[in-house]
Parts: sequence; C-alpha cells; structure tokens
Amino acid sequence: MASVAFALIFTAYSVRAYTIEPKTSLPTYTTLYREEGKLEHFGRFSNETVYSNGTHLEYYPEKITQVIGGNYSYRTKGRGHYKLTLHRDYYVTSGKVRVSILNETETIGEGSFKDSFSVPVRVDLSAVAEKLKKIRDGTGLYRAQVDVYIIADVKSNDHRFTQRIDLKRDVGGMLYLSGTTKEYKKVVRSVNTTLNNVSFFGSAVDVPTARTVFPAMALLFAIPPMGFVYAKRGGKPRRRDELKGVRKYIVEGTPSPSRQRVRLSSPKDMERVFELVDRPVIHYRDGDTDVYAVVDGDTVYEYRAS
Repeated sequence: MASVAFALIFTAYSVRAYTIEPKTSLPTYTTLYREEGKLEHFGRFSNETVYSNGTHLEYYPEKITQVIGGNYSYRTKGRGHYKLTLHRDYYVTSGKVRVSILNETETIGEGSFKDSFSVPVRVDLSAVAEKLKKIRDGTGLYRAQVDVYIIADVKSNDHRFTQRIDLKRDVGGMLYLSGTTKEYKKVVRSVNTTLNNVSFFGSAVDVPTARTVFPAMALLFAIPPMGFVYAKRGGKPRRRDELKGVRKYIVEGTPSPSRQRVRLSSPKDMERVFELVDRPVIHYRDGDTDVYAVVDGDTVYEYRAS
C-alpha cells in the first residue's frame, strides 16, 4: 500500500533528522590589538680578556661587569604616551621582613608615540656598587642589598601596558635580566551559529523542522494501515462469555444415551440446572454447534450455544 511506503519513508527521514545536530557553532577569534615590549642588552667590562665591550650575554660576570646597556623598544597600532624609569631600591632583611633604606628612581625616557618608540637604556653597575658601599658604611648595615629594575609604563588605545625588567644575581656570582620580553594580545571571541539541514528529495529542510514534521507525517500515513489491521483482526467486539458462572465446572465428554432430553433456552437456565442437580457440565460438539449438558439420571438437560 502507498500509505505504508510513505510511512516508512518519513520514519527513515525522522531517524535521520535525530542523528544530526540541529545547529553547528563555529568560534572565530579576532585580534583587536597587539603590543610588545623588548629590551636588547649588552655589557661593558672592566676586563676584556674573555668578553669584549658590547657583547650580548645571557649571564654577565658580576665582578667584571661595569655597565649593562641596551635599547628598549615597544610597538603596537595606535598612539599613546610612555615613561621608562630605572629603580634602585636599597634595603636590609630583618628575619622575614624587608626594611627599606633608600629608593631611587630615574626617568630614562618619556614622551608620545605613534605605533612604536625606542629608548636607550644604561645601568651603571659600578655606580650602584659604590652607592651600596656608602650606604653600608653610613648605616653600619653591612648586609644591605639593592634591587635594580626598569619599569616601562605605556598608555595607548585606551588601555595600559606595564613591563618590569629585573636585574638579578644567582649563587654563582652571575647577573642576568628577567622579563626582557613581554607580549600581549587583545582577542575577541565570536560564535557563528548555522542551522543544519536534512536533504529531502532535493529540498533542504532544517533539522528542528524535520524533527517535528517528519514524525508527524509518518504517523499520519501509518494511521490507515493500522486501522485496516485493527478492522481485520481486532475490530470485532469480543463476545461475552455466556457461561462464565459455570465455566470452571465444564468438562469435555459425551453424555450417555438417555430416554429424555430437555433443551434449555438460555445460559441462565443452564446455570439454574447446574445449581439444582449439582453435577458437572459436559461440553461436546454436535456438528458446528457447542452443546453444554447436565445429566440427571435418564434426563439430559442441554443448552446449544448459537
């Protein structure tokens, strides 16, 4: 039947619709701006036996390094203002508490820029060591130390960029610079969402619609065949059991010949006879007719079901 074929087709497409995600979301990333600050450095030494002045090193020997110089550069897209400062913080440690003795700040460079700027940097380590000796002698705090670092403070594109570059010492007597490069990107995430489709005989049907329409169509075309099957197999009302009251007392058999047969006209009559005689109800077939009988002596009481 055509209805069965269409019901199967729409059922198949319904299953297909539920195996596909309704939507596909694809994230995209857009860089609004990017900025980078970098210090390129070199050393000047009191002894050039091993290293020549102007040599870039990752680690500088503290005993012979007099100056660390270099060039700080910054780049982005846009205009802004910058300020580069050199800091020398002299302090002493009391237990776990750091006690400040003297803080010195020196402006290395300041100004406006467009897209980029570059500032020469010079850290005179001989002058720092001399100042530290004076502080120790002047205070009697011979365990005094000094932190040397550079701060780059840049304001551009309505935001702020700050970079700190520290001069550090390791246990082997070497100096090194940390934080010489810093990069920052402002990235915006956006999501593009599209509806997925199911191809239906050359036409594209979006998945949410397909999940609603296809099952409804499958059910619509399945109703006529289901009605036909119901009418064929189960459409007729089930016949009421007329002998329900004596059903459990019925046995199969054939009553013995008798002189007299009394025909009962209704199941109710059979139930009354059964109650009065108190004998089993015998069931047998006479041609195409079901016969129920109760034998009482030479008399057989019969009820023939129509």
